[in-house]
Amino acid sequence: MKKMSVFAALLIFLLVSGCAEMVQNKKGQLPRKQLVVQASEADTILTCLADNEKITRREFADKYQSVSEQVAAGENADNVLRTVCLSLHPHASYKQFKNGKEMLSRYIKKYKGKPPSLQGVLLLMERIDREQIIRWRQSSQQTDKTEGLAAEKKELMERVESLERSASQDQARINELERQLEQLKNIESIIKNRER
Repeated sequence: MKKMSVFAALLIFLLVSGCAEMVQNKKGQLPRKQLVVQASEADTILTCLADNEKITRREFADKYQSVSEQVAAGENADNVLRTVCLSLHPHASYKQFKNGKEMLSRYIKKYKGKPPSLQGVLLLMERIDREQIIRWRQSSQQTDKTEGLAAEKKELMERVESLERSASQDQARINELERQLEQLKNIESIIKNRER
């Protein structure tokens, strides 16, 4: 029973102290919890990419030129993240993509204490790079096969033309020989008719 009364007294004390705090916070209003969200660098890159998704080639070129000039003046976190963002855009050339990837790699090495989200973006960029190289290699192999087949087709077409010319010449020779044979038959029949 004594334990129960101590427990009840403790419970009442906790309730009263909580209520007293509520009274102190703007007279009867419950304290508000504030949610503070900090965007990571990866969020910044992805948000920038989403914001610039539908820009034209000209707008892209202007933005990339502007960021490149700012980077040339001095690399800072904002410029690096904007460059990486634009290097991932579909209008970016392979050289711009590689430049953004290298810049992100340097940035990660420079600030090793940063959250690993940028490392994930770099890994995705490396994967995209490998896939691009594989696609180019396959395209090159396909081009080589196509060129090989085109060369083979050209050789075969030349052979067909040669055979057609040869066949035409052979047919002319056959016709000439048939004409000569016919003449010989006529001569033979004339000779037989004279002998009689």
